[in-house]
Amino acid sequence: MEEEIINSKESDELKPSTDTLIVLNIHTNQVEMVKGIDQEGNLQKVPPQEKKDNEQLIRVDKHGDLFSNFFSNFYRQLKNPTHFNFFKVSEYDAVNTAKDLQKYIDQASPEEKEKLKDYEVLPKHNNNPKNQNTMDNNTDNQEYRFQPEQIDWKTMEKFGLNQEKLEKMNAMDSLLRGFKTNTLIPITINLGTAVSKMDVRLSLQTGDTGQVAVHLHGIRKEPNLNNKFLGHQFSDEDKKNLKETGNMGRVVDLFNPKTDEIIPSVISRDRLTNELVAYRAEYMKVPDEIKGIQLNEHQKQIY
Repeated sequence: MEEEIINSKESDELKPSTDTLIVLNIHTNQVEMVKGIDQEGNLQKVPPQEKKDNEQLIRVDKHGDLFSNFFSNFYRQLKNPTHFNFFKVSEYDAVNTAKDLQKYIDQASPEEKEKLKDYEVLPKHNNNPKNQNTMDNNTDNQEYRFQPEQIDWKTMEKFGLNQEKLEKMNAMDSLLRGFKTNTLIPITINLGTAVSKMDVRLSLQTGDTGQVAVHLHGIRKEPNLNNKFLGHQFSDEDKKNLKETGNMGRVVDLFNPKTDEIIPSVISRDRLTNELVAYRAEYMKVPDEIKGIQLNEHQKQIY
């Protein structure tokens, strides 16, 4: 977490790359600025009109993956998280943004308030309902797709890993949510007559029999773009985009061999392993309006 949260005590100097959070209490309709979470899980906040110049707000990195991981952990630690709607804003504009949002809330109709959901930040598990654990009614566990006891720890031991090591590397949270680990994990494969060491990303996947299997995502020199990927043949422009930006830049129909579904998806290149990954287009939320500008359908596709 030290990479995700900028220590507010380090400096009072405002960093242009720093964001913060403002929060809307859905029961009181009050907009406030977030300072952090106390040991009991209560949200620490301050009204924008009462914020002092030297009063520090929570600071978070703008980087997409770092922020997503930070916010998922932040949300999990919070008592009564469903009482609040969170918005990520520039720290520089936070006070004015919070005041403007309060003015909007005070006069907005129920339909207009509903539109705010397009700008709300959500933890990872809320962006993909299929990743939620539906077997346990405990609120604290619903955000996880897997539980630690489902992991084949004997297999993990063959890679030189155990639960304690993965927790120290901050890898358990991503695994249990059904995602790949956020960083490369060093493993050792001992075959008796040969020992191989490599860096991989790990993920957990449910097999056809319901057993949870550990998957290794090794580093590739470059993605294989000459062969079809889930039925899609890459064009020259697709290859160029994936190599240069990591994203193909358009939605295509992919074939899921397990379900025989045709799924509109986007294709990206894993920035750590060069593995090709697909993401359902339906899970990508594009707002109707950005900074007061209404987007047409063509602009939404570009976005």
